[in-house]
Amino acid sequence: MIKLHYIHEDPTESLGFCAYLLLQEENQQSFIILNDDEILGQIELINGYWRNLSDQKLDEQFVQSIGKFLKGQQFLKLPKLIKDRWPMWVEEVIVQSESMYLIVAKPNIEFHSFEKIFRDFIPQLVKDEWLICFKVYDAKFEAGFEFEV
Repeated sequence: MIKLHYIHEDPTESLGFCAYLLLQEENQQSFIILNDDEILGQIELINGYWRNLSDQKLDEQFVQSIGKFLKGQQFLKLPKLIKDRWPMWVEEVIVQSESMYLIVAKPNIEFHSFEKIFRDFIPQLVKDEWLICFKVYDAKFEAGFEFEV
């Protein structure tokens, strides 16, 4: 599950902003927008454009502002960066949360060599300011390691 805190400037609020919680329960699904315990809506990226899926009317500028915020998050970019960096080594990258990634290596590779390369170079790809844990496994899930950046 991905949980993100989103601060939206709102001059109608006493502090000039409002804080929301954005939740994505499964990878590649829509985001639920919460204000306190109230569900305000649900948005999803459809054909490159963020759309409100709920029956509740949300301001279009608000939806696009959230979309812009989400687009800037590393968890959307990092799987592709990892697969592009090690195309001969990495079969799949699964985002389990904003701070946890599962990586499955391709079959018939020298897994221990990949572990050394991965540990040396993954810190250069990670841009988040919080700790990220990578759980990395060989193709048969017989060997694996964890690494935190």
